[in-house]
Amino acid sequence: MQKLTRKPVLLFLPFLLLTLNTFGQTLNNAIKDTGSVGIGTVTPAERLEIRTANPSNMQLTHMGDVMGSVGAIKFNMAGTQVGQIEVERTVASNRLSAMKFFVNTGNLMEIMRLHHNGFVGIGTNAPLAKLHVNSPPGSNIARFTFNNITATDAFLSISNATSATEQYIPFITGRSHAPGRVFGLYLSAEANDVVPVPAEISYAAMILDSRSKTGTPLVNNNVLAVNSGGQNLMMVKANGSVGIGTTDTKGYKLAVNGSGIFTKVKVKSYSAWPDFVFEPDYQLPSLYEVERFIKAHQHLPDIPTASEIAEEGQDLGEMNRKLLQKIEELTLHMIALKKEVDDLKASQAAIQK
Repeated sequence: MQKLTRKPVLLFLPFLLLTLNTFGQTLNNAIKDTGSVGIGTVTPAERLEIRTANPSNMQLTHMGDVMGSVGAIKFNMAGTQVGQIEVERTVASNRLSAMKFFVNTGNLMEIMRLHHNGFVGIGTNAPLAKLHVNSPPGSNIARFTFNNITATDAFLSISNATSATEQYIPFITGRSHAPGRVFGLYLSAEANDVVPVPAEISYAAMILDSRSKTGTPLVNNNVLAVNSGGQNLMMVKANGSVGIGTTDTKGYKLAVNGSGIFTKVKVKSYSAWPDFVFEPDYQLPSLYEVERFIKAHQHLPDIPTASEIAEEGQDLGEMNRKLLQKIEELTLHMIALKKEVDDLKASQAAIQK
């Protein structure tokens, strides 16, 4: 009895498939002898083509309500899976999900993820920003090139400046391709051309802000170094001092190891300008006192010695102040000597008369 019921069913299957196929042809659907399937077309251009005047949609429905993988589209080549696009439910509430992309790297490995919060992760399944790239040691994080220039001739790359184990120093390299021109990496800051308000007086159109990892100002580390081929040209210290040609500013705000040229220099002195020499109560040292001091010390009073200048340098503002004081004192001595000469000339004229 069982065998008699199976034979009619087996005989009916080819007829059923033929009927469905014919019905599909009528509705512009087709299953071709080549194995191609057309939905909305009887001439599918690919193994599966869906053709419609409305938006084409394909839906894969998981009937369960579970966490984890919802479904995947898998790509297989001669028995080896070479790629996969998978959707995974990651948060129970509202059925939040992530879309994962896999490629064959020897093993099937996730290389990119679109997170439910809009974050994209490349090399990481837990992106922390709109774009989060996690790169293995020894490889670039990002590289940008132009299709009409050899990639090694012109690029902008983000990589690691050190190969030390478990260390990362962000390294941005810009290599230009402009034969005969001076450009390497061109940075441009565009801003409103306004006078800074008091709250923004320390800011500018382009800002280089060095700080500690807790956001506080640096105290010990250097703020900015300008190098050429690894050789330092200029250094900005944490205390605001600047060294040109030297990294040791000796505590001064500006230290220059080399010569300089200026069209104008203005030094503001913080000590009293020596006009006090002309005050009536100023005790002008006599020339005899100055002579005795020179014989004893081999330099003028209140003027640094040669050894002091060699060791500590010269304060231009203070030295100009002291030199002016000596000039004013000499002027007073010259006026007094002129009066003595005039008196002697008058006395001699009276005697001769």
